[in-house]
Amino acid sequence: MDRKTLSILLGVALIASFFLPFLQNNGRSVSMMDMVKMSAGGATKYLVLLIPISGLMLMIDGLKKGTYHLGRSLWAWLPLLTLLFILIIEPMINGMQAKQVFNMLGKGYGIGLWIAIVASVVAAFSNQRAG
Repeated sequence: MDRKTLSILLGVALIASFFLPFLQNNGRSVSMMDMVKMSAGGATKYLVLLIPISGLMLMIDGLKKGTYHLGRSLWAWLPLLTLLFILIIEPMINGMQAKQVFNMLGKGYGIGLWIAIVASVVAAFSNQRAG
């Protein structure tokens, strides 16, 4: 699979993950879009917008004959860095112990979060040079 096709597919996956269940708890699910629309959460809830924006840029730039505005590396790494901040760094900043943070990883994740994790890891580490 060439780089343009991969960028388009990963972009679509990142955009779709924004609308799918992000977290699940006791039968309730919350998408990233729901998180942004909530009144609680502070300014960090808007960080999840970086995931579909990066997906959109990867998809658009892949469709435009592989020309990447601001570089493909930025758009490929931004979703992964955003997820790492939201899932690991932010809870630790808010006082949660590192052991608790790592024990909670994977618990209550919805399909949207799993898709975002897989797509962001693939996007970040498939950032090979065209050649």
